[in-house]
Amino acid sequence: MGTNVHSRRDSRTTLQDDEGLTAVIEFLSAFVLFLIILTAFLSLAGLQMGSNLPQTDRIDEYSIQSLQILTGESGWFVPHDEFDVRDIANSTRDWHMFNASVLITGDLRPGLARASGELEQVRLNGLRNITEHQFVRGLGLPDWASVNLTLTVVESSNSSRVGTQLFQDGANRRAGGFSATSSRLLLLGDEIVLVTLEVHDAGRTSSHLRVTEFMADPALGTEWVEVENPGGFAVNVSGWSLRRDSDNGISSLIGDGALGGGDVMLCSGRPSLQPNLGADLVFDLGASGVLGRGAIDGLEFSQDGIKLLWTLPGTLNTVTMQHIQWDPSWDIDEDESYTWAGGDWSQAANWTVSIGGTPGSR
Repeated sequence: MGTNVHSRRDSRTTLQDDEGLTAVIEFLSAFVLFLIILTAFLSLAGLQMGSNLPQTDRIDEYSIQSLQILTGESGWFVPHDEFDVRDIANSTRDWHMFNASVLITGDLRPGLARASGELEQVRLNGLRNITEHQFVRGLGLPDWASVNLTLTVVESSNSSRVGTQLFQDGANRRAGGFSATSSRLLLLGDEIVLVTLEVHDAGRTSSHLRVTEFMADPALGTEWVEVENPGGFAVNVSGWSLRRDSDNGISSLIGDGALGGGDVMLCSGRPSLQPNLGADLVFDLGASGVLGRGAIDGLEFSQDGIKLLWTLPGTLNTVTMQHIQWDPSWDIDEDESYTWAGGDWSQAANWTVSIGGTPGSR
């Protein structure tokens, strides 16, 4: 009888264990099903949110991949033919050999590395001939993206070189809502350079061009205005214009092409008569009447003004980037050139006067 009691107890215990195990399995199954449903819901919600702000999900990836392309490859350039078709047969890895006005006419993938993986100085020098727009597109970044690129010497046998910026330009991330930064240390000769690339949504504002010298009353020849690009990246000249205040404001688009970082261009009343000490571009603004030449005056030397204007691409929104005004107190004399020394552009004290000037010199 005792044996039968133990058997019934064992059977009852086994049954309870089976029921408990079944309950656990059912609970876990229900919980897993709940997780699957929750995951599907969150994925759907994520897709819906992502369609509004996809850039926030990939900003880190964009930054890392772009830096890898820039510092891990040598880059290439594909020119376009006269029909604006990619000329693959004449593509080259020596993109750094072309000036800004040539590069802007084709497709560019920027790369700064040698085959050995070190930075190459001639390719670093070539950065100044790339516009920010080309740089962004060449790295495969989306149209909404803006960048800021900095190359700094962090180690050198010449201690005075440490901290030297080899390149710096791009949009300020303070104007953006989100950003990602990637950095990499690389050899450049016997120095170590820190390459830092920021990708953000700050927007690509107008590039920095400025009038640095002008001649309003030449003794012979032509009136001229020198314009400098003080930035690191090249500037697409299309959309830039020059206006004089006199005669109710006559203005003209400057022309086509691109001005490399640190380069200067000349706007001239007659380029064939224009002295040029090294300007990369010379544009004719005499036919439009903005600048004079020979016996034909454009600028009024006693009282007038020059406006440098920029029109946002695809819009009619024109912004005055610089306005230089002079009056009789300046006492501008024949064949005097005025070179900007810094400060308020409309103060005569901030301009250095010389005879003949230095048109086109850097």
